[in-house]
Amino acid sequence: MSSLRDIASSTQLAEIARLLDALRHPLGPSPRDLPGGEHGPAAQQLRRQTRSMSTSALRGSVHQTLQLLDTRPSVDPQAYAASRRRLGTLMSQRAVEDDWIARLQARRKRLGRRGDTETRKSLDADIQVRKHQRRRLIDRERHAERIEEEHERRYQTLCDWHLDHLEQLVQARSHAQALLDRQERALDEVVAAPPPYLVAELGPPPRPLEARQVWQQGALAILRFRKDYHIQDPDRALGNPSIGASHRLRRSQVEVVIDQARQLINQPPEPFPLGEHLNIPDVGLP
Repeated sequence: MSSLRDIASSTQLAEIARLLDALRHPLGPSPRDLPGGEHGPAAQQLRRQTRSMSTSALRGSVHQTLQLLDTRPSVDPQAYAASRRRLGTLMSQRAVEDDWIARLQARRKRLGRRGDTETRKSLDADIQVRKHQRRRLIDRERHAERIEEEHERRYQTLCDWHLDHLEQLVQARSHAQALLDRQERALDEVVAAPPPYLVAELGPPPRPLEARQVWQQGALAILRFRKDYHIQDPDRALGNPSIGASHRLRRSQVEVVIDQARQLINQPPEPFPLGEHLNIPDVGLP
């Protein structure tokens, strides 16, 4: 079945997930960022191009863009936000000190030379302490400003980098989503005409929606395992047992998926959530 080529291996799926996650934060380029917006000629050309590209070419685009993203300037959004909060706090504290100094100086002025000597001395001492604290705050505020400016410089560098590579980033994001859509269509085709080895393991695809979704999860685990280990056996879903430890471990995990899928599909009619996922170790299922 030609549609089986659209099923991603574990490595290919991991690359798609990494790309989409990397383009989610802090900037998420999309067709609306292209000249003319998402309905402009550039976006329309991208959609036409994506539909005509082979699955292998789409995967090549994702892989190439992941390599490009390794050169992306680094920005720590949390550290950037923390530096802004720190600067704001120091500015507020300095404003408080300025207010205290102004109040103390006004009170000292009202006393004049005829005021109580001890009171004047106490106010003068308080004013000096407050001024010393303000000088320290000013030094810390200037240091915080330099840190924030460095974060702003890095963020601007990142924005410039995204702008320089906008077209490729938008294309790669569109290509990654197209790969996921093609895999969904491939699974629908598998349900419509399942290979004999899937029927042997899972039975024919059930009609109820919930049970069919579980069948698809089991089928996807088998198909991804076959792709990971280049299994071509037309009769045995998981091929021959391998002596390799990692192969045996993955095989046992997929066997657990198959067993749980069969139990859920064949259990007495009882509603279970549409979004239920099999409670198994991670074997690359969505």
